[in-house]
Amino acid sequence: MPPKTILAIGAHPDDIEFGCGAVLIKEINRGNRVCMLVLSKGEAGSNGTPTERVEEAGAAAEKMGAELEFIEMGGDAHIECKPANAIEIARRIRLLKPSIVLAPLDHQNQHPDHWKAGRLTREAARLARYGGLAELRDMAVHRIGHLYYYGITGMGDRPSEAVAASLVIDISEEHERWNQVMNCHRSQLKTKNYIDLQNARARLLGIEIGTEYAMRLFSEDPVRVDFITDLPLSARNF
Repeated sequence: MPPKTILAIGAHPDDIEFGCGAVLIKEINRGNRVCMLVLSKGEAGSNGTPTERVEEAGAAAEKMGAELEFIEMGGDAHIECKPANAIEIARRIRLLKPSIVLAPLDHQNQHPDHWKAGRLTREAARLARYGGLAELRDMAVHRIGHLYYYGITGMGDRPSEAVAASLVIDISEEHERWNQVMNCHRSQLKTKNYIDLQNARARLLGIEIGTEYAMRLFSEDPVRVDFITDLPLSARNF
């Protein structure tokens, strides 16, 4: 099977790594390409300068083996759900041609940029396939295969009623490297130990499915399969 491209989108440096980093590490280890697109440099954060946070994100991406790009969306706490921003993300989708896109859950939680990044990504995935969009006529259209959402901190992260399915991924083998990646964002650990929070969250989910650690992704659409015999064990594992 040829390698696939996965595009992960986050509002701030560290969102992707903390929210779905272990899943991405698992895919990189399988030989797939991972691109991370970050919509701000964390300019409004209480800890770490934008320069420090960009450097931390670069170190994390290098440790993961992922590609990293920052794009301008007005800055941290200024991201807006407007066509121009969705079109910029759609441009990256057409350029990178991912089969899978990951984005923050698109409901309002503890940071307004999180749900806006999710909403913009959903709109961009649709715009990327519209051939008549004037701003993107210089690029071939691209239709992604899947859009999945991830939670970031677990505090207030819950899917909306529109979410149709969830995927639970065993990340036990990736757990140690995931922790190394999260530790790259040391500026964000000054006031709260987010790594402990993420590990506790992953451990609890792992216990629920019978593994050491696990991570969950959400989908607004039913997950299509051709044969039920293609499905692995359920999370309940009767």
